[in-house]
Amino acid sequence: MVKKARYYTNQEFVNSIGQRIKELRKEHNHSQEYLIEKVRLSINSYETGAKIPTLMSLYKICEFYKISISEFFAPINYPKFDE
Repeated sequence: MVKKARYYTNQEFVNSIGQRIKELRKEHNHSQEYLIEKVRLSINSYETGAKIPTLMSLYKICEFYKISISEFFAPINYPKFDE
């Protein structure tokens, strides 16, 4: 029996968020372990796309890096539309 997802997910978008977290971490020369220790979140699961961060989790990451939610999402060009 196939387990049905509770909500819609788009893996490409989830991966984009994970990559953005990784970019921020690398920009600040932080290891996953360091960020996990500071924000107490499943950073490794977010970066691999295994888990979807909640809005409050993203808020916590943004607060730690002193950026706004809009600054977090600004470099993510998704969804891509055909022109």
